[in-house]
Amino acid sequence: MKLQHIISTMHRSDFSVLQPMNCRCDMLVVNQCDVEKTERCAINECVAEMIYTTQRGLSNSRNMLLENATGDIVIVGDDDLTYVDGYEKIIKQAYDEHPEADIIVFNFTDRKNNNPRKYSAKPKRISIFEISKVASVEVTMRLNKVKEKGLYFDSLLGLGSVFCAGEENAFLADCLRAKLKIVYVPQVICYSPPATENNKKWKTGFDKDYFIKRGACFYRIYKIAFLFFTLAFVLLKKRTVFKNVPFFKAIGWMCEGKREYKKAAKE
Repeated sequence: MKLQHIISTMHRSDFSVLQPMNCRCDMLVVNQCDVEKTERCAINECVAEMIYTTQRGLSNSRNMLLENATGDIVIVGDDDLTYVDGYEKIIKQAYDEHPEADIIVFNFTDRKNNNPRKYSAKPKRISIFEISKVASVEVTMRLNKVKEKGLYFDSLLGLGSVFCAGEENAFLADCLRAKLKIVYVPQVICYSPPATENNKKWKTGFDKDYFIKRGACFYRIYKIAFLFFTLAFVLLKKRTVFKNVPFFKAIGWMCEGKREYKKAAKE
């Protein structure tokens, strides 16, 4: 079972970004910059390949990674992660114990063991109801299964796109619709930097723009069940997260996001 990291980054001139990540498997990196070339080197006795491209957008980067990856299991990653010691054994063991899984979602923490995601304490199948909780850095997948189904990330979603979030959730929703099995295993495989105002990459506060982008993501993920999940989301968050936003205004903005996504998808 060959593991391979697929990592997105930007504006790098060399492989130094990979040194702090503690990767112990082969690495494929797409570096969105201002040149077109490919380089290879060895890091921690593993092969590291970097594709430099002038293309932009996180989903485009991840699609290029899927097209060029060669691993049996690919590990989706960002350039600010640090993998825990022994993570490769954790991943291999999980796939051995769950041969039915096409995709396995793990967990991550920050260095203080603050866990930003709350799932089951036991392994379980992930359903459409839990897709929106999953972060991309938790995702590993059997590459051949994804390629067999012709699945790719939506270029309208993700950083650097029209709607700058939710690409991993829409991708996983597509995987479920394609009858792939997604399993959650409650083990940490990496550390992520603690959330700060500087690294909240797409949130500008709970304003109109936030709800439009959220609505676009919800429509892309849930399709005909959009209104149900939108109502549930606003009702759940209204009292605690965005209590100053009027209920019907939030719903209206999310519906506007749905319309904007449909319009962009036709263009």
